[in-house]
Amino acid sequence: MQPASSPPKWHNQLPADDHKTQHNLDVAVEIVDPPKCGRSVGSLTKRGLNLTVQEQTKIDKTTKKLEELVKRTENAVEWMQHQTKIFLAKKCKGNSNENANTSLTQDEAQSLRDRLASELRYCPFTSDPDNIDYDPLRYWVLYIEHIQKSYPSDSERQFLLMERCAQAFMSRPFIMPSYQNDLRFIEICISYAGKTSCPNDVFKRMCKLEVGRKVSLFWVAWAWVAEKSEDYNFTEEIFQEALSVGAEPKQFLELRQKQFLRRMSRHWLNACKAARQQGSKAKNIMHAEHWNER
Repeated sequence: MQPASSPPKWHNQLPADDHKTQHNLDVAVEIVDPPKCGRSVGSLTKRGLNLTVQEQTKIDKTTKKLEELVKRTENAVEWMQHQTKIFLAKKCKGNSNENANTSLTQDEAQSLRDRLASELRYCPFTSDPDNIDYDPLRYWVLYIEHIQKSYPSDSERQFLLMERCAQAFMSRPFIMPSYQNDLRFIEICISYAGKTSCPNDVFKRMCKLEVGRKVSLFWVAWAWVAEKSEDYNFTEEIFQEALSVGAEPKQFLELRQKQFLRRMSRHWLNACKAARQQGSKAKNIMHAEHWNER
């Protein structure tokens, strides 16, 4: 996934999608590749900010510590994916049915998560807030905020870190299923989508994996992408799907839907007015040509 040349700021405006093709919600979520693996931010050139040596040293120290902490999650995801391939290979070998399911069941996925503590000493499900692995998403949030603050003009570095976070927690099987509707993760994914050249692909991937399914912000952001690409039918379909699955907060969702419908009313009124003016102009031209011929 490549960053857009001029990424929109999500706090001010939701991103636009360059593609103007019509979509069907059921079809759209099936035709999409997963986000590419994130690249290491360590290889990027540092941007000078006229900092003192002490200030830069402090930034570098914090960066290194946070990098080590988020790497624990990435290593665990890589281990789970490797173990999944081994498990499925054995599962297929022992099953003569060609139509057998080649994906993990929920119980099988959970059995892999249960092995993380013993085999990797990684305990993301701990309830102890003093445990280093307690709520691993918090380190990603802190890391992204740290990079945004320390390197405000380095949009590429921020983009790559968001990409890594999206890749880590959207990889199957989910390492933390509870993050599927965690607002912090949804906001990171939306920001990441807004910095790509094709944000619609990110939203389709999220929808397919049911990431953000219960969060209104996810649907509103996706609807904005569809609207900006002038796919108005798909925009309304997104709002209807969000309401049908019970996304919350409902009031926020309904408000944005009403605002969309008002914009559509103005859009069609302006379109009809322009059509009438064009028709009147053409009629006048034809009338003038008729009298010139006489």
